Amino acid sequence: MLFATIFMVAFVLLGGVVLYLSKTIDHGEARFDSSGKVIKDKADAPKGDAKPAQRLDKDATPNQVKDDNE
Repeated sequence: MLFATIFMVAFVLLGGVVLYLSKTIDHGEARFDSSGKVIKDKADAPKGDAKPAQRLDKDATPNQVKDDNE
């Protein structure tokens, strides 16, 4: 009974440490340039209105399907 209690307390403490670290450590994939330096995201970039995607017709093939609204 004592062993089970110690095990459960250790398990809960370890779970708490894991949850704390998962909230505080930045997740994601690092990107590197050709010199090996880390490319950082630009958090200072202005956040304006979203721009809709545009079709690149110069690379279109003859068999490419067109939009319904064209």
